[in-house]
Amino acid sequence: MPKDTSAFPESFLCTAVTPGKPQLQLRLGHATAAVPGKDNEDFHGIVTPREELQALDRGIAVAIADGVSGRGGGRLASETAVKSLLRDYYAAPDTWNITQALDKLLRSINDWLLSENARHPEYDGMVTTLTMIVFKGNYYHLAHVGDTRVYRRRGEVFKQLTIDHTWQRGDMRHVLKRAVGLDSHLVVDYTDGELFPGDVFLMASDGIWEVLGERVVYEVMHKGGSTQAIADELVERSIKNQVQYMGRNDATAVVIAVDEVPGGR
Repeated sequence: MPKDTSAFPESFLCTAVTPGKPQLQLRLGHATAAVPGKDNEDFHGIVTPREELQALDRGIAVAIADGVSGRGGGRLASETAVKSLLRDYYAAPDTWNITQALDKLLRSINDWLLSENARHPEYDGMVTTLTMIVFKGNYYHLAHVGDTRVYRRRGEVFKQLTIDHTWQRGDMRHVLKRAVGLDSHLVVDYTDGELFPGDVFLMASDGIWEVLGERVVYEVMHKGGSTQAIADELVERSIKNQVQYMGRNDATAVVIAVDEVPGGR
């Protein structure tokens, strides 16, 4: 069972190997915080080979979710989705490839949330965004639904790898049009790509990218520092800016840096 990473604030190392290619090392930093006076409805989880032997075969998985509920069920939705997906992904049949496994499991989680919403109308609907990256060998595999975002810094190029599944409102805020638990027909975006030494990924809830804006996120990602320092700075600046923003968005940032292990071919 993946552990709640809120208990593990330090960065840590993990490795992934593809025969004939450089051995890659991942450095991870993560931080999360709620706006003062409310519960944190974000949740994130990380599975590394040290925590799960099957990660050597299934890769290293990182997931982030931002729960939404009219009456306090957002945290239950996000935590259940992340924990269930990470746990069941490593127990999936070997005959399922990564995308097949994630798709089947996400649909199952979606069905569970829909049934809970039917049984517990007092929550006024529990839904959650969910974004997961699996790092396996020299490639990444991405599953995404909602408006949590994944960015990649490759050299000087800073690129958003996900698409926001939202409607824009007249007050410039946004409403989810795709999320886990929102509709019986769940549509998830899947993509993959090759990893290169020097890549840095950012997984961020809307409390980061919406509150700070992409210019600030870009600046923090490009000025360097450890993955943990970057994650901490993004979350701290978001919480400080909430007063001006007039929002109540929890802030979560997971930063993953890709390095080549010297002599690791």
